[in-house]
Amino acid sequence: MMTRSTNALTRTVTQGVRLGLVPIAMAFLFGCTGANVVVETVVPSPLVDRLPVRVGVFFDESLKGYVHEETLEDHGNFRIELGSVQVPVFERVFDALFEEAVALSTMEAGDGVEAIIVPVFEELQFAIPAQTRSQFFEVWIKYRIDVYDPGGELLAQWPLPAYGKSNERNFGFMEDSKGSGLTEASVRALRDAAARLSFYFPRVPEIADLVEEA
Repeated sequence: MMTRSTNALTRTVTQGVRLGLVPIAMAFLFGCTGANVVVETVVPSPLVDRLPVRVGVFFDESLKGYVHEETLEDHGNFRIELGSVQVPVFERVFDALFEEAVALSTMEAGDGVEAIIVPVFEELQFAIPAQTRSQFFEVWIKYRIDVYDPGGELLAQWPLPAYGKSNERNFGFMEDSKGSGLTEASVRALRDAAARLSFYFPRVPEIADLVEEA
Protein backbone atom coordinates (compact mmCIF):
# COMPACT_ATOMS: atom_id res chain seq x y z
CA MET A 1 0.00 0.00 0.00
CA MET A 2 1.32 3.42 -0.91
CA THR A 3 1.87 5.86 1.93
CA ARG A 4 0.58 9.42 1.99
CA SER A 5 4.11 10.73 1.30
CA THR A 6 4.42 8.43 -1.70
CA ASN A 7 1.04 9.61 -3.01
CA ALA A 8 2.14 13.20 -2.56
CA LEU A 9 5.36 12.57 -4.45
CA THR A 10 3.45 10.86 -7.27
CA ARG A 11 1.10 13.85 -7.53
CA THR A 12 4.11 16.19 -7.60
CA VAL A 13 5.75 14.31 -10.48
CA THR A 14 2.43 14.05 -12.36
CA GLN A 15 1.86 17.77 -12.01
CA GLY A 16 5.43 18.33 -13.19
CA VAL A 17 4.74 16.35 -16.34
CA ARG A 18 1.62 18.43 -17.02
CA LEU A 19 3.52 21.66 -16.49
CA GLY A 20 6.58 20.64 -18.48
CA LEU A 21 8.74 20.43 -15.35
CA VAL A 22 10.04 16.90 -15.78
CA PRO A 23 13.74 17.94 -15.45
CA ILE A 24 12.93 19.62 -12.13
CA ALA A 25 11.10 16.55 -10.89
CA MET A 26 13.98 14.30 -11.92
CA ALA A 27 16.47 16.56 -10.17
CA PHE A 28 14.33 16.26 -7.03
CA LEU A 29 14.33 12.49 -7.27
CA PHE A 30 18.02 11.94 -8.08
CA GLY A 31 19.77 15.14 -6.95
CA CYS A 32 20.86 13.77 -3.58
CA THR A 33 22.53 10.61 -4.89
CA GLY A 34 26.31 10.41 -5.00
CA ALA A 35 28.48 8.24 -7.24
CA ASN A 36 30.71 5.20 -7.06
CA VAL A 37 33.49 5.49 -9.65
CA VAL A 38 36.06 2.87 -10.64
CA VAL A 39 38.44 4.50 -13.12
CA GLU A 40 39.81 2.43 -15.99
CA THR A 41 41.85 3.70 -18.92
CA VAL A 42 44.85 2.95 -21.11
CA VAL A 43 47.07 5.89 -21.96
CA PRO A 44 48.89 5.92 -25.31
CA SER A 45 52.62 5.30 -25.24
CA PRO A 46 54.27 8.74 -25.39
CA LEU A 47 56.36 9.56 -28.46
CA VAL A 48 59.54 10.74 -26.75
CA ASP A 49 63.27 10.21 -27.10
CA ARG A 50 64.25 7.39 -24.76
CA LEU A 51 66.80 8.39 -22.12
CA PRO A 52 69.87 6.09 -21.91
CA VAL A 53 69.30 5.38 -18.21
CA ARG A 54 68.26 2.23 -16.33
CA VAL A 55 65.89 3.07 -13.47
CA GLY A 56 63.96 1.17 -10.86
CA VAL A 57 60.34 2.14 -10.17
CA PHE A 58 58.67 1.49 -6.83
CA PHE A 59 54.93 1.79 -6.23
CA ASP A 60 53.85 1.80 -2.60
CA GLU A 61 50.53 0.48 -1.35
CA SER A 62 49.05 3.94 -0.73
CA LEU A 63 49.22 4.63 -4.47
CA LYS A 64 48.22 1.17 -5.66
CA GLY A 65 45.14 1.06 -3.45
CA TYR A 66 44.07 4.70 -3.43
CA VAL A 67 40.36 5.40 -2.97
CA HIS A 68 38.91 8.87 -2.47
CA GLU A 69 35.73 9.06 -0.38
CA GLU A 70 33.85 12.27 0.28
CA THR A 71 30.36 13.35 1.27
CA LEU A 72 28.96 16.49 -0.32
CA GLU A 73 26.09 18.11 1.56
CA ASP A 74 22.86 17.80 -0.43
CA HIS A 75 24.63 15.74 -3.11
CA GLY A 76 25.41 12.42 -1.44
CA ASN A 77 28.42 10.16 -0.95
CA PHE A 78 31.15 9.94 -3.57
CA ARG A 79 33.78 7.24 -3.99
CA ILE A 80 36.49 7.44 -6.65
CA GLU A 81 38.77 4.42 -6.98
CA LEU A 82 42.02 5.24 -8.77
CA GLY A 83 44.42 2.70 -7.32
CA SER A 84 44.12 -0.06 -9.91
CA VAL A 85 44.70 2.22 -12.90
CA GLN A 86 47.57 4.43 -11.73
CA VAL A 87 50.33 1.81 -11.88
CA PRO A 88 49.83 0.90 -15.59
CA VAL A 89 49.63 4.62 -16.46
CA PHE A 90 53.00 5.33 -14.83
CA GLU A 91 54.53 2.11 -16.20
CA ARG A 92 53.55 3.06 -19.75
CA VAL A 93 55.26 6.44 -19.41
CA PHE A 94 58.43 5.20 -17.72
CA ASP A 95 58.81 2.35 -20.23
CA ALA A 96 58.79 4.95 -23.01
CA LEU A 97 61.02 7.47 -21.21
CA PHE A 98 63.90 5.25 -20.13
CA GLU A 99 66.12 2.67 -21.75
CA GLU A 100 64.88 0.28 -19.09
CA ALA A 101 62.42 0.74 -16.23
CA VAL A 102 62.46 -2.11 -13.74
CA ALA A 103 59.57 -2.66 -11.33
CA LEU A 104 60.89 -2.97 -7.76
CA SER A 105 59.20 -4.93 -4.99
CA THR A 106 60.95 -2.88 -2.29
CA MET A 107 63.05 0.26 -2.09
CA GLU A 108 66.03 -1.92 -1.18
CA ALA A 109 65.85 -3.84 -4.46
CA GLY A 110 67.63 -1.19 -6.48
CA ASP A 111 70.83 -3.03 -7.43
CA GLY A 112 71.88 -2.48 -11.03
CA VAL A 113 69.87 0.69 -11.55
CA GLU A 114 71.11 4.26 -11.76
CA ALA A 115 68.15 5.78 -9.93
CA ILE A 116 64.96 4.76 -8.14
CA ILE A 117 61.73 6.57 -8.99
CA VAL A 118 58.79 6.59 -6.60
CA PRO A 119 55.47 8.16 -7.67
CA VAL A 120 53.65 9.48 -4.59
CA PHE A 121 49.93 10.26 -4.49
CA GLU A 122 49.29 13.46 -2.54
CA GLU A 123 45.74 14.70 -3.12
CA LEU A 124 42.55 14.46 -5.16
CA GLN A 125 39.82 17.08 -5.36
CA PHE A 126 36.71 17.09 -7.49
CA ALA A 127 33.73 19.30 -8.25
CA ILE A 128 30.34 18.60 -9.77
CA PRO A 129 28.25 21.09 -11.80
CA ALA A 130 25.78 21.64 -8.96
CA GLN A 131 28.63 22.99 -6.80
CA THR A 132 30.22 25.35 -9.30
CA ARG A 133 27.08 26.28 -11.28
CA SER A 134 28.89 25.33 -14.45
CA GLN A 135 28.44 22.53 -16.98
CA PHE A 136 31.55 20.63 -15.94
CA PHE A 137 32.67 17.81 -13.72
CA GLU A 138 36.25 18.57 -12.67
CA VAL A 139 39.04 16.51 -11.10
CA TRP A 140 42.37 17.76 -9.75
CA ILE A 141 45.14 15.33 -8.80
CA LYS A 142 48.46 16.11 -7.15
CA TYR A 143 51.35 13.66 -7.45
CA ARG A 144 54.94 13.96 -6.36
CA ILE A 145 57.74 12.09 -8.09
CA ASP A 146 60.58 11.22 -5.70
CA VAL A 147 63.97 10.34 -7.16
CA TYR A 148 66.54 8.38 -5.14
CA ASP A 149 70.05 7.19 -5.83
CA PRO A 150 70.60 3.38 -5.73
CA GLY A 151 71.61 3.65 -2.06
CA GLY A 152 68.27 5.19 -1.08
CA GLU A 153 69.37 8.82 -0.71
CA LEU A 154 66.74 11.31 -1.83
CA LEU A 155 67.90 13.33 -4.84
CA ALA A 156 64.79 15.22 -5.90
CA GLN A 157 61.07 15.71 -5.29
CA TRP A 158 59.20 16.87 -8.37
CA PRO A 159 55.55 18.04 -8.21
CA LEU A 160 53.17 16.65 -10.81
CA PRO A 161 49.73 18.32 -10.90
CA ALA A 162 47.00 17.08 -13.23
CA TYR A 163 43.54 18.29 -14.24
CA GLY A 164 40.61 16.86 -16.12
CA LYS A 165 37.04 17.91 -16.85
CA SER A 166 33.97 16.64 -18.69
CA ASN A 167 30.77 18.33 -19.82
CA GLU A 168 27.56 17.21 -18.13
CA ARG A 169 25.72 17.69 -21.44
CA ASN A 170 27.49 14.59 -22.75
CA PHE A 171 25.51 12.44 -20.31
CA GLY A 172 21.99 13.85 -20.67
CA PHE A 173 19.54 12.61 -18.06
CA MET A 174 21.39 9.35 -17.34
CA GLU A 175 20.62 8.19 -13.82
CA ASP A 176 24.36 7.76 -13.18
CA SER A 177 25.41 10.95 -14.93
CA LYS A 178 27.51 11.97 -11.92
CA GLY A 179 29.45 8.72 -12.03
CA SER A 180 29.95 8.91 -15.78
CA GLY A 181 30.98 12.56 -15.63
CA LEU A 182 33.49 12.01 -12.83
CA THR A 183 34.86 8.93 -14.56
CA GLU A 184 35.58 10.87 -17.74
CA ALA A 185 37.08 13.79 -15.80
CA SER A 186 39.32 11.38 -13.85
CA VAL A 187 40.49 9.70 -17.05
CA ARG A 188 41.35 13.09 -18.55
CA ALA A 189 43.28 14.00 -15.38
CA LEU A 190 45.31 10.78 -15.59
CA ARG A 191 46.09 11.45 -19.24
CA ASP A 192 47.12 14.98 -18.34
CA ALA A 193 49.47 13.57 -15.69
CA ALA A 194 50.97 11.17 -18.23
CA ALA A 195 51.51 13.95 -20.78
CA ARG A 196 53.11 16.29 -18.25
CA LEU A 197 55.35 13.53 -16.93
CA SER A 198 56.47 12.59 -20.44
CA PHE A 199 57.28 16.14 -21.46
CA TYR A 200 58.67 17.76 -18.31
CA PHE A 201 60.27 14.98 -16.26
CA PRO A 202 63.35 14.61 -18.51
CA ARG A 203 64.07 18.29 -17.78
CA VAL A 204 64.35 17.75 -14.02
CA PRO A 205 68.00 18.66 -13.24
CA GLU A 206 68.72 15.41 -11.42
CA ILE A 207 67.39 13.36 -14.34
CA ALA A 208 69.35 15.50 -16.83
CA ASP A 209 72.49 14.85 -14.76
CA LEU A 210 71.93 11.11 -14.98
CA VAL A 211 71.66 11.36 -18.75
CA GLU A 212 74.92 13.33 -18.95
CA GLU A 213 76.69 10.74 -16.83
CA ALA A 214 75.36 7.81 -18.86
